[in-house]
Amino acid sequence: ATTHETTHATTHATTHATTHETTHATTHATTHATTHETTHATTHATTHATT
Repeated sequence: ATTHETTHATTHATTHATTHETTHATTHATTHATTHETTHATTHATTHATT
């Protein structure tokens, strides 16, 4: 029973940590991409308007 509980707890903790990291990485990537696109679009629009 102890071994089984330990295995279960470890698996659960690992799965949870992996999911959290994946979510964090995805969110970070999306935020970074959005910021980059916004900056690019703003720069392009400003340059075009000035020209």
